[in-house]
Amino acid sequence: MADIFVSYASADREIARTLGEALIARGHDTWWDRTIPPGRVFDEVIQEALTAAKCVIVLWSQASIASNWVKTEAAEAAGRNILVPVMIENALPPIEFKRIQSANLAAWTGDQNDPEFRNLLASVDRLLASGAKSPSAPAPKGAVNPGWGKQPSRPASSGLYKWSVVAAVVLGLMGVGALWVYRLGLDAGKAPAAAENRGSQIAAAPRGQAEPASSTGPAAQKNAPAAAVGKRVNILLADNGGHLVAASNDGWTKTIDGKERFDRYLNAGESGVFAFKDERPATFDIFTVLISGTSGDNIKGFELFKGNDSPTGKFEFLGTFETQNLKLFKTPYQEFKFPPVTAKYFKVKIISFWSDISYGSIYQIQLLGTGP
Repeated sequence: MADIFVSYASADREIARTLGEALIARGHDTWWDRTIPPGRVFDEVIQEALTAAKCVIVLWSQASIASNWVKTEAAEAAGRNILVPVMIENALPPIEFKRIQSANLAAWTGDQNDPEFRNLLASVDRLLASGAKSPSAPAPKGAVNPGWGKQPSRPASSGLYKWSVVAAVVLGLMGVGALWVYRLGLDAGKAPAAAENRGSQIAAAPRGQAEPASSTGPAAQKNAPAAAVGKRVNILLADNGGHLVAASNDGWTKTIDGKERFDRYLNAGESGVFAFKDERPATFDIFTVLISGTSGDNIKGFELFKGNDSPTGKFEFLGTFETQNLKLFKTPYQEFKFPPVTAKYFKVKIISFWSDISYGSIYQIQLLGTGP
């Protein structure tokens, strides 16, 4: 694998290409092109390249500071002391990276004799030569955020310090336990359905022109028979029998496992087809998407379909929808309604992400209805 990993948002692909090719011309083995080989899963390829790298160059821009993927890659590199941040726009890096000195290539045109590029190249050379130590050279001319490679001071690892940390952790765990017991007491007697049917009370109308008969517009919601579904549960949840039957990659399986984590890459244009318990038909009318906070990686537009033939057979269009790029604190699950339907299969197709990047994330999805 390559020694240098270039982390960037898709909107900055051209400057990443220019920098990557310039580094290659200097004899550096550089991984910058995120074209994924057929049959490989995107996040696995990215992780392999990131793990093998001895130097990670992160290109900070308005697009990348809003990207959870870029911030995750930068955090891993910083933890290994192999991060080399580069400003390519007049944008402040995320707060956790402000203490690390950034090179400034905002005005760089690709000239390999440019002083800023040569300063960056010298820093990369020193980092690669040191094996895994942060550069200690003076900040390049025009750079921002002084403090390249400096780490915050830590108390000496004395026995007293260690036992103080242990005591603090124990007291913290006791406090969490007490709060949990208290919450259990408060929640006693509440209907379990409130936890099952997580979803914001916001239904986004389809984008585009006139609404199709099966789309979610306000008129369709008003006329939908509210009692047609009955008590709803998340019929996509693996614990309720929901399962993936066809998809572009196995990353889709993680969208229904109930674990609200950030560790999956999905691409615009990809689809996932799901079936319900025992491969039997189910009735449903609400789809939800977890949006845990504003991010350019969040899914923006998507389409929903129902089917009864087979996982690869004919599907009927339910509507085109769009999320809001923010966290709703009543519940982070944004809700999208359509007239109740009964089908054996349910299909989700990704249209776009909020940063207009070609890949992004879906933490969790839910389909609320009555199972077979």
